[in-house]
Formats: sequence, structure tokens, C-alpha cells
Amino acid sequence: MSCWASEDEILYHHFYEAAPYLKFAHFTANQAILEAFQGHDCVHVVDFNLMQGLQWPALIQALALRPGGPPLLRLTGIGPPSPDGRDSLCVIGLRLAGLARSVNVKFAFRGVAASRLEDVKPWMLEAAPNEAVAVNSILQLHKLLGPDQVHGSSSVEQVLAWIRGLNPKIVTIVEQEASHNQAEFLDRFTEALYYYSTMFDSLEACSNRADNVLAEIYMQKEICNIVCCEDSARVERHEPLAKWKARLKGAGFKPLYLGSNAFKQASMLLTLLSAEGFCIEESEGCLTLGWHSRPLIAASAWQPASD
Repeated sequence: MSCWASEDEILYHHFYEAAPYLKFAHFTANQAILEAFQGHDCVHVVDFNLMQGLQWPALIQALALRPGGPPLLRLTGIGPPSPDGRDSLCVIGLRLAGLARSVNVKFAFRGVAASRLEDVKPWMLEAAPNEAVAVNSILQLHKLLGPDQVHGSSSVEQVLAWIRGLNPKIVTIVEQEASHNQAEFLDRFTEALYYYSTMFDSLEACSNRADNVLAEIYMQKEICNIVCCEDSARVERHEPLAKWKARLKGAGFKPLYLGSNAFKQASMLLTLLSAEGFCIEESEGCLTLGWHSRPLIAASAWQPASD
């Protein structure tokens, strides 16, 4: 962990280490991206939330072992501007470049600093026609569901439109399996109480106590935003997978089924972590990570539908 990491990055890192939520998200998305990149010599991942780049070492290493040799990998990482003026995205990119070099993967990195995802424009990504593009969104799209509208369309509609314009091979989306976007405070409070009590129960069962305290703070910030903020200040607007499916299909995408390999990878992850009480469920090509019978995180994959 860099000594220049922001508070949000530090909390995110501990949330990652404390329990399998983010590891499930990364493993599942990486497996889907790896399969989508088969047969392509030039590939480009657009990551909507680079943070410490925790997701990408595993993909770089998997590409290095690809039969026939690894492709040229470009990674565009989106993240907030550094408050102290340092280019923290570049620092992460250099670290990943060092790893790629060590396993003989040709690698190029581009950092895009943006305070909000809706401020990113497709030209900033410099996607090339010969590239197979993957767009990766881990717990990010729900932040676009606020009241802001430009030219009559919402932020999420605009972002999904330009994603489709990139003609990606795959779009990997992981979101909280929750319903925290209701207008009424009491509805949000009740749903947050139900959802986060399960999250805290599952976290308590994990053995990494040192990370748990800061992981709890990470979730407490989410809860505070859900129940205490209104209008554009409220960005934690989680919606369940069923609503995301309808939204993606309405925006011109079709589902890509997460295959048996993704299910096996996710199940193996839980075994390696000795994460008793957690479970993986598959439904209509999507995977969910749950605690006992309560789904917590949902992963899905998409590609543009034919016109």
C-alpha cells in the first residue's frame, strides 16, 4: 500500500483483504475477460475504478500463460485526481508495468483522472479499432443513478451509450444485490438495515480481524450516504440485478453467460479463503456471492446486441 494512498483507497484495500466480496468480483470478471480475449493479439481493458490496481496482477499473469503467447495488453485506469497533485494513477500503472515485464507481457497503461464517472468521455480512452475492448465496472455504475440529467437523458444512460459505442467484446459489471435507491427515507433505512446487518454478520465470520475494523468503516460510510444524503449528494444508489438486466437490455446490450469456469473459479476462491457461510449461486448466466441464503454481490457480463 502506497504511503500516498487516500483514505478511500486505504479503506477499500482493507475491505478487499477482510472478506471475499471484492475478490469474488475480481476473480469472476477476470475469468470472463480472459475468455472474451481468446484469439485476440491486441486487447484493451477500461477499468472504471482503478484504486490500487488490485484486480489486474491476476489477469496479467493469466494472459502470460495463454497458449500461443500473451497479447499486447493496454489498461486504461479511471480514478479520482490526487488531492496533492501527484499522479497516483501513473504510480499504479508503473507497478503493473513492472509485473507485466517480469512475465513477458507487452503492456501499456493510461490513467484518466476524473472525480465522477460521468465526466469521462470516450475519446479520453483512446480505444483503437484493432483492439478487443473490455469495460470493467466493479461497484461503480450505481453511482450514476442520481437525479442529474443532461439533454433529457440520465448519466447512466449516457455512459451506457458511449460504452456501447466502443463496441466492446465484453462489459463486466458487479453490483451490490440491494435496493437502496428508493426516494423514501424509511424504505432506504429498512433495506439498508437488512442488507448491512447481513454484511456485518458475514464480515464477523472472517478471521482477518486487523482488516475488519477498517472494512466496517468502509461500509459505515456507504450506510451514511444511503440514509443521510439526498439528491446529488447521495451516490450509493444500489439496485438489484433484475433492474440492471432491464437497464442493460434497454441500452442495447445482451447478456453474456458467465460459464462454468467462472463458477469454478469463484467456488475455489471460497475454498482457498476457508470462507464458511459464503455461497456462490448461478442464475441465468449471472453469479452471486451470498451469505447463507442472502445474496450480497451480483456479477454479470454483457456485449452490444446486434442492431
